[in-house]
Amino acid sequence: MRTIVLILLTMAGYSSGVTLAAREREFLPKILDLIVAALLWVAVFWLRPQMGRWVILGVAVLLSLVVGYLLTAVRMRHVDDTAVIPQSELPEHAREKGDTAVSGNIFRRGWRKWEHFAGKMGNVQGRLLMGYFYFIVVTPFGIGIRLFSDPLNIKKRPEQSDWHPKEPTDLTIEGAREQG
Repeated sequence: MRTIVLILLTMAGYSSGVTLAAREREFLPKILDLIVAALLWVAVFWLRPQMGRWVILGVAVLLSLVVGYLLTAVRMRHVDDTAVIPQSELPEHAREKGDTAVSGNIFRRGWRKWEHFAGKMGNVQGRLLMGYFYFIVVTPFGIGIRLFSDPLNIKKRPEQSDWHPKEPTDLTIEGAREQG
């Protein structure tokens, strides 16, 4: 059970760091992210015997958060921020200001910001989990099917061909008249 908790906390820390560094920009995890998250798991499991039971949980979250933040900040340093369209280029209905009431309650605003952040963090986490699923489950089946199956019987050479010999065409005027 502790192993699963450490894996999940490390994943949550890493995806939080990625989300913080990416800000509002679109971030799609790459193979590098899968490798780094797996290396973080190895590091946390290596540190586990040297630390207490509760200390390792904090170390797992903080270490993965910092690594995720730094790696994403380095990778996205040249990516422009989200594009802002000037008001003059927007259609008329988009220029109108909505009278949406913004709550003055600090807790409600904080909760909305947390929901937004948690949604982006969950997006990164889900993509990482799907990446692991793909490489651990789908890829071995795909390689096995590719190597060991032959549904079209391409690898077998038949003894005889199913092609029919082509009859030579008649190039005379009489043959051309019989064509239609």
